Amino acid sequence: MSEGPELPPIPSIGDVLGRKKRFIQKKSSVIRCKKCQGKYTRSFRSGDYTFKKIDNEKCPDCKEITQSTILEIYSEWIDPKKE
Repeated sequence: MSEGPELPPIPSIGDVLGRKKRFIQKKSSVIRCKKCQGKYTRSFRSGDYTFKKIDNEKCPDCKEITQSTILEIYSEWIDPKKE
């Protein structure tokens, strides 16, 4: 009888779980300016939540300080070895 196909070795569960330790979590907030309706992203700040009204934020598109709203908050896992 012939042998079955050669499969790659399965990594141990410790290797898979240990990889997450080297990753860095980057949190970001997506904000919409009320005046120009432009969207921009900035790093997450303590106290941010979705649909929060912000009064003292300068819009990078229209260059004015207007009322803005946080539309969404998301996070990314970044591998510092690849940067």
